[in-house]
Order: sequence, then structure tokens, then C-alpha cells
Amino acid sequence: MRDLIIIGGASAAQSAAIYAIRAGIEATVVADEYGGQINNTDKVENYLGIKSMGGPEMAEKFVEHMREYDVEEKKGLRATEVRKKDDETFEVELEDGEVLESRAVVIATGGHRRKLDVKGEEELTGKGVSYCAVCDGPLYQGEEVAVVGAGYAGTEAAAYLTDVVEKVHVINRSEGYSGEEITIKQVREAENVEHHENAQIKEIYGDPMVEGLKYEKDGEKTDLEVAGAFIEIGTVPNSGISDLVETDEGGYINVNPEMETRTEGLYAAGDVTDLGEQQLVVSAGQGCQAGLNAAEYVKEKKSES
Repeated sequence: MRDLIIIGGASAAQSAAIYAIRAGIEATVVADEYGGQINNTDKVENYLGIKSMGGPEMAEKFVEHMREYDVEEKKGLRATEVRKKDDETFEVELEDGEVLESRAVVIATGGHRRKLDVKGEEELTGKGVSYCAVCDGPLYQGEEVAVVGAGYAGTEAAAYLTDVVEKVHVINRSEGYSGEEITIKQVREAENVEHHENAQIKEIYGDPMVEGLKYEKDGEKTDLEVAGAFIEIGTVPNSGISDLVETDEGGYINVNPEMETRTEGLYAAGDVTDLGEQQLVVSAGQGCQAGLNAAEYVKEKKSES
């Protein structure tokens, strides 16, 4: 019987593991891979104490820090279900069929990139359609590309690409940008950015690679020739792992300020929850809260047995 199982491989999970172990219990981290969304980030410049660091480098630092503690790792395996065995025990099933038992669980599974669900998107994914500007942007040096979305993810992608490609077309279904003002300013002032507002993507086309896309604005359709399309319209929470939680309309797990779900002993933290902004520092803080509270819960249960 394990004390605590933490499901996830990014800042919320690693923070939860560190704080739980420091609080005096054992922790097992289950993750198919480490890093999460931060691996798709060019630079992190808003994490307290670190002026600027590449996203993948910071992800490695988090893992190194976690490994300073006696944490058990189940890496390379995805957890598929969290359920109750009895009133005192959780079961976490892995994709290979192994079932782990624990007194408490923290779900820190984050999210995955939201798709447009338009014609050509699926067929051309990996052939010019991308969900990671940092990963694939360098492939388009000297080319024109489109960034679909003008929120946090879209502005960051556009800002990064201005230094990489010939021209960036930012296509937004509404008006204006959202995100950090410093990034928005950078995008607005870039000479190689063209803004397409109130525009709805209808199709991405090309054979065998992306050649362009079609969007509609004010009832008129426009054909825009680009070599790549970066879809940056937010994330979908990976919350379907358990029936023991309650979710909101967006699929985010409902938690209270203590990071508790509706099931005693089951916690959630990070971008999979309905609490707080989807920012790195928020996820790390929520992981801390979940790890500490889970540790207190486990210690209380142990004292009763």
C-alpha cells in the first residue's frame, strides 16, 4: 500500500511530490512523460526568481529538483483510471494493466492542445499543421505562416515566430489580444505580423503539405497562402481519468481552495482544475497545496489504523 500517488509529469505533480515527501509521507509519481506544456514554451520570463529560462530547460530543472527526494517514479506509463477499492484505498490502473494502491491520490494531468476541427486539420497535422511553435517554428525560416488564436498561447507563439519566419499572420475569431501586455506589445509592434480579426477558419488545405487556409470574415471568404498553420487556441483538460471527480462545463475538475475534489483523499492540481489562472507559478503553488493536504490526510488515516 502506497501513501500517495501523484498522476502527472509537470510542475503541479513535481511540486506535490516534493512537498508531500517533505511533510513526511512517501510519494509515487506516475507520468507518461515529463514537462507538459512548458516544453512548448520558448522562454519563461515570469517565474519568480528566474529572469529568463527556456521552457524545456526549466522542465528539466523541476525534474532534477524532484529527484533530490526519495520519490518513486513510474515514468513512461500513462494512468488510465482512478477508482476506489474500498473506503480507505484508491486504485490507479496503468495502461499496461498494473494496478497501484494508495491511501490518497493527486490528479495533476494538465491538458492537451485544443483543435479547430475544420476540414484538412487532421489530415495535415505534422505536415504543416502544428500545435507547438517552439517545436516546429524553425522549419519555416523564410516562409509565411499563420497563428490561429490571440490568447496567451497565440500571442506567445506569434512573438516567438516573429524572430524565426518571414511573416506571421495572426488569425483571431474575435477582436484584440489577451495575455501578458509585454507580449501583446511585442506582437503589435513587430513589422512582420499581419492581423486578421473577426475571422473564422473554415479549411486548411495542401497536398502533401500545407499550402494555405481559408477563413471567413463579414460573410466574405479569403484564401491565405501560408506554409504552416500553428493552432494556438488553448487547452482541453485531461480530466476523464476518474468518475470520482466532478467537472464544470469546460471539463475542468472542481476543487476547493484546499485542492480537494468531492471525494475524500482525492486531490487535483494545476491546469486540470477549475481554480486559478493557467500559469506555471499557479500550477506549482496548487501542487504544493495538494501535496501538503494529502500528506496530512494520509498521516491522519495512518494514525487511525
